[in-house]
Amino acid sequence: MDQKKIGAFIQECRKRNGLTQLELAGKLGVTDRSVSNWENGICLPDASIYSLLCETLRISVNELFAGEYVCDENYNRIADENLLLLLEHRMYDASSKEISFDDFHNSLKRISEIAVLLQRFDSKQDAVSYLVKGSGLSIEECGTAYDYYMKMFDNKLL
Repeated sequence: MDQKKIGAFIQECRKRNGLTQLELAGKLGVTDRSVSNWENGICLPDASIYSLLCETLRISVNELFAGEYVCDENYNRIADENLLLLLEHRMYDASSKEISFDDFHNSLKRISEIAVLLQRFDSKQDAVSYLVKGSGLSIEECGTAYDYYMKMFDNKLL
């Protein structure tokens, strides 16, 4: 989620509805400083007020997380993207946080891309050969990586 984009969207919606930061804060039971922090992309609102915030701003939760108005034809795609990103944030929050969220997100994306790629091969041997050629790692390392990916995605190729 892009906190800056979401914050700018909250500000746009607040103004569109003719509300000051103080008025919006009063309706939500938070301080005007909280609203300012959201609008400046410093933090996101607490999940407990998403529904009331969206109702007050006359937007959907999906639009809130997208940081923009969403047309009907893109609604399902954006809803899925927002849900996946929320799940990634939850996984990251539960992690040791030894890397940034962006690195964590990119790693998850690479893992899923590799798993999909590996499933295209007819055998473990073909997949491992491909990994060896592409990575320069040993057969043993690539075989271990293959086993790990297939177990993680519960694939029956093993």
